[in-house]
Amino acid sequence: MDHEKTARASHRRGTSCAGSVYQAFADVNKHMTSAPFPRSEGGKCGAVLSAEKVLRETGVMMIEEFEREFKERFGSVKCFELLGKRNGSCNDFVGTAAAITDKLLEKNGVKE
Repeated sequence: MDHEKTARASHRRGTSCAGSVYQAFADVNKHMTSAPFPRSEGGKCGAVLSAEKVLRETGVMMIEEFEREFKERFGSVKCFELLGKRNGSCNDFVGTAAAITDKLLEKNGVKE
């Protein structure tokens, strides 16, 4: 499954950034609960929070690597800063968060 494409499409249909990323990984995340609320943890982007939650729930504890890669692309993981920089759209944040998560899951042998 193309999680990035799924997350982007869901977001374009009106699902929140957090919900779009979290739900895109329903096929690999057997411990799903509910998507976190955007900005609920230190002002982080909802796509980032959901990606990190998917990683934790699948046992892939690579949060720092995820954040490093996301920051390299966009300069921050905080919603307010991302929107203020205008170097991407929310759909870009959603797609990139899903793509990085996919890469880390694959690297750790978590497959569909």
